[in-house]
Amino acid sequence: MNNSVAHYISELLFLHDCVIVPEFGGFVGNRKSAQLNKTTGRLTPPSKQILFNTSLKTNDGLLITHIANQEGTSQEMAKKNVSIFANESNSKLNTSKVLRIDKIGLFTLGKEENIIYLQDSSTNYSLDTFGMTTTYQKPKERITETEKQVDVTIKKIRNTGREPKVLLRAAAVIIPLVALSYLSISQQQRINNVYTQIATLNPFKTTEVVPEISAKISAKEPVINIAPEAIKIPIIEEATTPIIIKTNTYYIIAGAFAKQKNANKMLAKLNRWDYNAEIIEGRLLRVSYDSFKSRNEAIVALKKIKQTNPDAWLLTKE
Repeated sequence: MNNSVAHYISELLFLHDCVIVPEFGGFVGNRKSAQLNKTTGRLTPPSKQILFNTSLKTNDGLLITHIANQEGTSQEMAKKNVSIFANESNSKLNTSKVLRIDKIGLFTLGKEENIIYLQDSSTNYSLDTFGMTTTYQKPKERITETEKQVDVTIKKIRNTGREPKVLLRAAAVIIPLVALSYLSISQQQRINNVYTQIATLNPFKTTEVVPEISAKISAKEPVINIAPEAIKIPIIEEATTPIIIKTNTYYIIAGAFAKQKNANKMLAKLNRWDYNAEIIEGRLLRVSYDSFKSRNEAIVALKKIKQTNPDAWLLTKE
């Protein structure tokens, strides 16, 4: 023979759903849809699943006729070759318990004399998917437009800082304080007066004109010259109203949401975890783990929370 019986069995499996090998068994093909493994991302194209049935041993003439036509020989010669193939296969399977047929699959003889068949996965017998191969794809994470907007807003909040002009006004107050720290102990009373005046000065107001202060020093006291450029303090009359010191509240934010129901879900989760959670309203609904009057306490709590939620951040409100 020009080709083996196994070769002609493989050819018929492309064209037919049932191929019987007399005295050995029958191969039955079933359509199998494409398979996607979500864990590995392995995408298998549609195929024909081949099953082996030992009960199908009656000659239907398909295999013998195909061999006779392809080999250009008689039906009797083709039948004889198929019989030899079947006898050799049965003998090898009974002896070594294992039989492999090229492009067909692996046969194993079990303890109860049952034959276990495993199809050769290298050959796809479905003509509809000819040329298709197994591919791998990584699962893509889908992010909704609302989540994108929340992320952008959170980044803007984190990057927001005081304007340069406000920092310059603060520096105008801090520099004189540094200079005053070098004054002698004998000038303690004058220093206290200056500190009292500075305490009423809000560096974050938009006042542009800052008049110079002139201090009269008695002849008995040592004279200390301070450059006018270094200290520019407004002359302030005695205040009749008490000084009010504003206190800030520090919040440790777990997340910011555009929708109320999402914020409520986060609030309920934090309450179940025994946090003093609350919602701070604004352009976004920000949900906090807890609030503190002291910045140091808030920073210590934030470090602990960041161990489980690296995206947690600190919000300061007056």
